[in-house]
Parts: sequence; structure tokens; C-alpha cells
Amino acid sequence: MAKYTRVLSIDGGGIRGIIPAQIGVTLESKLQQKSGNPDARIADYFDLIAGTSAGGILTCLYLFPDAKNPSRPQWTAQDAVNFSIDSGIDFFQSSFLKTLESLDGLIDEKYPSDALEKFFWQNFKDCKLSQLLKPCLISSYDVERRKAHFFNQIDAKKYPAADYFLRDIARATSAAPSYFELPKIYSLTNESYALIDGGVFANNPALCAYAEVRNKLRIPETRSDKGPTAKDMVILSLGTGQAQKKFPYEEVKNWGKIEWVQPLINIMMTGVAETIDYQIIQIFDAIDKPNQYLRISPDLSHEPRLPIDDASAEKISTLVRIGKEQAQKYNEELDKFIDLLLAE
Repeated sequence: MAKYTRVLSIDGGGIRGIIPAQIGVTLESKLQQKSGNPDARIADYFDLIAGTSAGGILTCLYLFPDAKNPSRPQWTAQDAVNFSIDSGIDFFQSSFLKTLESLDGLIDEKYPSDALEKFFWQNFKDCKLSQLLKPCLISSYDVERRKAHFFNQIDAKKYPAADYFLRDIARATSAAPSYFELPKIYSLTNESYALIDGGVFANNPALCAYAEVRNKLRIPETRSDKGPTAKDMVILSLGTGQAQKKFPYEEVKNWGKIEWVQPLINIMMTGVAETIDYQIIQIFDAIDKPNQYLRISPDLSHEPRLPIDDASAEKISTLVRIGKEQAQKYNEELDKFIDLLLAE
């Protein structure tokens, strides 16, 4: 039995989800080497995986059961990278007419959702949340009820009302406002939900994952006491990078609503992610266990502009490179963290 309760958290970020996916390749390779098991997968060494948007889709991929061997994951970490690339190319395609009709996303969604839904259907088919291999937490936001909505495998296994088709979960968590049409999805008890991308409130879901583990996770499940505290937990948080455009005072001091819309979205999403990172650092520092939390998220300010919806070959190549560079940059920290994952 593992010494720690092990958590993987993956941020949202559109096509930039390739970055954490690529870091996942190095993570899985190191787990195979250090465990001596060439068939080891990311799912084997985490007790809960949390994700938002692109991170939510990666969560589904890492925990998706193999139809031929339902106790094992179907896909490798490299498969997840390939999935991220192929899906991004399909998702972020818009006809000239669609771009014209939507005024490039100003008055209608920027991209049609047909490719999105077809891709999820083809890959996830009728798999349910309750069938995933490990506990998970995937975020979205309910615009009708005006509240955060979490897809939670622990609850899904207990209650049909909390269970959903995985294809619908992927569709909901990736429904970025102005990019894709808002979907209405249904639980297995036929309750309807109008959901958008969880990035509007938890683009970095690490603190949500921490709360979930503290409240619900019992390892083994027969434990009747409370969930593990921070001293019994390790968290790996993977970001999609932050391109922090600076806003000079003289330029912004007289801005109105139109000028502030896009900058405010960027500031809120990056600000929330940074705040969550700060909060978790404080949690582990307070118990003198800073090594039990590792956050990897690249600074993209020196890179060419990397919008979350630019799936050109050039940008995809850049994102793969950044992911590999981040894994190399944090090579020593990842080795030490994997020792914690393997500790008994």
C-alpha cells in the first residue's frame, strides 16, 4: 500500500493542453523505469486525478479502461499527446462563413461543435464516469443553477444521479464560452445540465482536488475515519503555461468595457491559477512538507504568441517542444516526486 495519497491535477488551456500531456510522457516513462514495470501507466500511481477543460479530457484518457482488459488503462501517455494534437486540429477549425457569421466569436461561438462531439463519441463511446479506473474530479460550471458542477467518480459509483457518459463530460468541461456552443447534457437519471468550461472558476483544479481528497477519499475504502491530511498527501500540479501580457498604466487607465473584456478574462484565469498555487504552497509549508507538492507550468512570455485555439502545425510543434523542455527542466524534481509516488 502506498505511503501517501497521490493526486495529479491538470489545468485547462485549450490546445496548450499538449504541454502537460507531453510532461505526462516523461512522467510515465520515469514511473516505468523506477518501478521496473514496463507496462506501468500514470493511472497506476495516482489515487485521484483532477482536470479542467483540456486537463479534464486528459483525466478521461488516463483513466479510461481497456475494453479487452477493463482493469487496465487503454491508452498510454503518448497516446494522450497524440489525442490532444489530433483533437485540437479537428476542434479548432472554422469555415470562412462561420468566422464571418460569428464575427470571429464576438456574437456567436467561434467554432462549430460537430467535430468536438464526433471525436468524443468515437473515442469514449458509451463509457460511463463510474467505469473509470480511479477516482477523479472534472470541473464545469452550471449556468442555469449558477453553481460549480463537479463530475466525481466516487459519487458516480454510488449514485446513478451522479453518473454520466464520459463523452458528455468531455464536452461539458471543454465548452469554453465564445469558442464552442454551450451543451445541455444529461445524467444517467435523465437530469439535464447546461454546462460550460470549468476554467471560468477553477482553471487550476489542484485545490478542488485537495478538498475532494480530504472529504471523500478513503484508502482502503473500508476506512471509516476522515480522509488524509496534507502530511499524508502528495500533489503534482501540471499547468498549460502562462503568457502574462503586461498592461502599461498609460495604455489602460481610460479603458472601458470593450477594451477590458479580453484582458480581464486572461487576468482572472491566470490570477486564479496563481492564487491556488500560492494557497497549496502555504498548506504544505505550514506542515514543513514543501517537497510533497510540485507545480510545473511554463512561463510563456518569451515564446511566440500561443493562443489556446491555434492548432497550426507550427504552434503544435512549439507546444510539444515546451512540454519536453519543462520535463527536462524539472527532471530532478520529478525524480524526487516519483520516489514519493512509489513509497510504501
